[in-house]
Amino acid sequence: MEETAKFADLVAQNAAKILELLKSGESTSWDLKLKLHLSSSALYLALGWLAAQGKVALYPQDLNFKVRLL
Repeated sequence: MEETAKFADLVAQNAAKILELLKSGESTSWDLKLKLHLSSSALYLALGWLAAQGKVALYPQDLNFKVRLL
């Protein structure tokens, strides 16, 4: 169970980093991935967590997503 808690904490930490970057304006999922040096899985887990909490909105844009604070 401890490993699960650590994983959930890591997702929350990545989500907090994304929120911090989005304070300066919207971004693409690709830009967030590069700026935060996250794997695709880590990025999309954090974005999903934020979207489920109603903190961000995701909009398709070509092969990426636009990410905006709500």
